[in-house]
Amino acid sequence: MLRLITGILMLGWAMAVQAEIRWLEGQLRPLGTDGALIQSFTDRSQSYVYDQALAIIAFTRAGELANAKKLVHALQQLHNADGTWYFSYYLDGKSPHPVEGDMRPHGAIAWAGLAILTYEKASQDRSYRKVWKKTLTYLEKNIVFIPRLKQHGLTFSSVDNIKTKWDEREVAALEHALDAVATFRLAHQLTQEKRWKKAQKKLEEFSVSLWDEAEGHFWSGASVLTGRINRGEFYLDNQSWSALALSHLPLKDKFRSALMASCRLSVVSGNRHGFAESRTPASQQEFIWSEGTAGKALALHLQDAQCTGTQASRYLDTLESMKIAGGVQYVDRPNIVDFSDAPSVAGTVWTWFLRHKINPLDL
Repeated sequence: MLRLITGILMLGWAMAVQAEIRWLEGQLRPLGTDGALIQSFTDRSQSYVYDQALAIIAFTRAGELANAKKLVHALQQLHNADGTWYFSYYLDGKSPHPVEGDMRPHGAIAWAGLAILTYEKASQDRSYRKVWKKTLTYLEKNIVFIPRLKQHGLTFSSVDNIKTKWDEREVAALEHALDAVATFRLAHQLTQEKRWKKAQKKLEEFSVSLWDEAEGHFWSGASVLTGRINRGEFYLDNQSWSALALSHLPLKDKFRSALMASCRLSVVSGNRHGFAESRTPASQQEFIWSEGTAGKALALHLQDAQCTGTQASRYLDTLESMKIAGGVQYVDRPNIVDFSDAPSVAGTVWTWFLRHKINPLDL
């Protein structure tokens, strides 16, 4: 009887895992003969480059290389001549950018490069090497020296989006630096080219420089012009992704402290276990963010840490409760400004990463 019960439970778990990948496959939309884009949300006809990258990594790690290749091929088709991609694309391959404001954030571009590298490592298919090399060369050129910090940071973007109140060329963000660290690191592993290692080291040093010993966490970035560190904002991913992207460095105490800081500042109260995106009081009370919650839980697990005794399985329970037909809602309630409560690629993929204990920023 015990074996039968165990078998049923294992079958249920396997079906849940399979449902996530099958839902992701159902979000593929053909682009041309050989390519495909991933529909990021079930309520939006758009593919965000970051979600395209997440789907490539998930399909690759799941052994579904044919699906991964379709998405990689679409990135090749959409690649700008300078090595960039726009922030998002419609499912026909057109983009709202730059007409509606030029958005080419370096973090999303780094994730796309990381995804192609991940696919190449698993498949040994080098036919997209020119694409990622052009992208990494572009990112390399946008690593700038910040005199007052005495560090090299990656600018938020090489173009200013006129719709924002700040100039993206004048900000170096921690999150984007971490994305690029992972990308340059994997490029060096595959090629042993010293230039990629040099870029990786510069951005590692910048990332560590944003550690605040007194506060016990990382800050979100700094001004390229003044070197002034942004101490006015606290974001969940800056703590989680530091632990994920820099896990090869001997910084375990810092990682654990940073994760404990977001246990205090980003946790959402209530019966469910999860986290909001940032420190603002409204966001802490309003919604659980699935993508960030899964990433945070993964970082906690890999650092052998917990938030006040809450195990990673409790966060998985929350994410399971947010699942609709295999896809995980991006946030757990409707009418949140700038967020969708529809099933999403990001929420689903990060839940899958958490379930399988896969760190996409350290392959």
